[in-house]
Amino acid sequence: MPTSTFYNLEEEKRKQIFEACVEEFAEHTFSEASINQIIKSAGISRGSFYQYFADKEDCYMYLLGEIAKEKMALFKDIVEKDPQDTVFDEYENMLDQAIRWIDVKPQYYQIGIRMDMDDSEFIQRLLKGNQAGLDYFASLIRRDQQRGIIRKDIDPAVLTDMLFSINRSALMSFFYNRDFQGMKKQLHQILDIIRKGSTTEGNHV
Repeated sequence: MPTSTFYNLEEEKRKQIFEACVEEFAEHTFSEASINQIIKSAGISRGSFYQYFADKEDCYMYLLGEIAKEKMALFKDIVEKDPQDTVFDEYENMLDQAIRWIDVKPQYYQIGIRMDMDDSEFIQRLLKGNQAGLDYFASLIRRDQQRGIIRKDIDPAVLTDMLFSINRSALMSFFYNRDFQGMKKQLHQILDIIRKGSTTEGNHV
């Protein structure tokens, strides 16, 4: 995490450094990103950079942390939990959030795309941390199987992987075309097909 020296900077200076990091990591993978370019864009010296961050990994973790804070603030009031919701309802809410997020913060989403393109050990460790989200949806699928909504012969891990693989592929495609309405329409159609094929009755949910 950043040092106390960094947090003692004026807010405008911290913002300038953050924006320089966003710009660099949105355009390049973590492995390819340049500290030289970050300090150039931020208007700081290399010595100052190392007064603020231990290394590039430390800088990157700071960036992800700040992005996570913004994302939580943006979506904190969007999803309303309903005890009757199925995993598909929650997934649909997630899709709507993701599409809104991409529209509002395209550079942040692009940083995520760059992560998927980076096979470095550091990034792979971070990506493994996303397993918690997959496990959560798999648990919702098992819950809905017990409720008699989803067929019991379906492997929760397979259905989870299918949902997230389609989500990642479609979001990326429409992102580059900047077609958010088309993205939303197609993803909801795909989800409806999966929903009807996975539930005990095609029109049960």
